[in-house]
Amino acid sequence: MAFRSKGVIKGLEADLARGLAQFSGKQVKFISLKWKDQIPSLLAGKIDIIMSAMTITSARKYRVAFCKPYMATGQIALVRGREENKFSDGLPSLLNQTVRVGTVTGTTGDLLIEKSKAKGKRTQFLSSKKAVKSLLNNDIDAFVYDLPGNLYYGSIYADKGLVPVIQPMTREQIAWAVRKDDSLLLRTANNYLATSQQNGSLKKMIQHWVPFYKTLYNR
Repeated sequence: MAFRSKGVIKGLEADLARGLAQFSGKQVKFISLKWKDQIPSLLAGKIDIIMSAMTITSARKYRVAFCKPYMATGQIALVRGREENKFSDGLPSLLNQTVRVGTVTGTTGDLLIEKSKAKGKRTQFLSSKKAVKSLLNNDIDAFVYDLPGNLYYGSIYADKGLVPVIQPMTREQIAWAVRKDDSLLLRTANNYLATSQQNGSLKKMIQHWVPFYKTLYNR
């Protein structure tokens, strides 16, 4: 969704950010933040908009204003390939007391495992990279994260035996977040999304960066 490659920010959110800047006649400046710092930084005026594959939740809606959702997604598990069959049922497979589950603190995947009352050990990480490293080191058995993210990790670590379990455990709406008092940016972002949907460019960008999207979440 957004990543750094040779010093350049790339991904679906990056392309959308550049498109929004061009649409609004602005210049785009990318600010890399830890997940837990994104909403506080927005509220403090350090950034203007969060374009970071953020799921709409009731708790977040109390703090920020969400633009119209542009993509449906969900949580899936990333596991070691030799154990893939153990997790083919999706969420029920993770509730066994012998399964060690990893999540990123504060994400919807983290909340899902907490609410599901999984009996096994849950390890919370500050970043997805640390969680994947733990999975490679056999410290956890499954990493629960958003669909595009785990598809990405499954592709770059395929040679090391990691595979995503293509069994979505939730259905969520992804949207951008702005401050509640920034009605101009909210309206501009929604207009950009509407224009992109009408001319087909939004669909092309999503399917370019998330190839499995059409199959899993056909809208």
